[in-house]
Amino acid sequence: MIKLSRELTEQALLHPNGVQCQGDGVDKTFFIIDAEVMLQMREAISRNDHAEIQAGINDMEAGRMQPAEEAHRHGREDLISRFKQ
Repeated sequence: MIKLSRELTEQALLHPNGVQCQGDGVDKTFFIIDAEVMLQMREAISRNDHAEIQAGINDMEAGRMQPAEEAHRHGREDLISRFKQ
């Protein structure tokens, strides 16, 4: 496990939806997100909920879309609310 410095930890805490980080000396981007949220996301993905994926495709094809920032916020809120039950 990589331990973040105090400064990086403070920056990560300022971004509850996660933060993208550029790797030093490499052409790679990394994403730092709260571990609990990541584990919940993995669990949701592993269930292979094809009905929800198809519903998203149907919405996209019908033009029912929203800006990415808003979608990310709604998706995170929905994911968190599902797993707090």
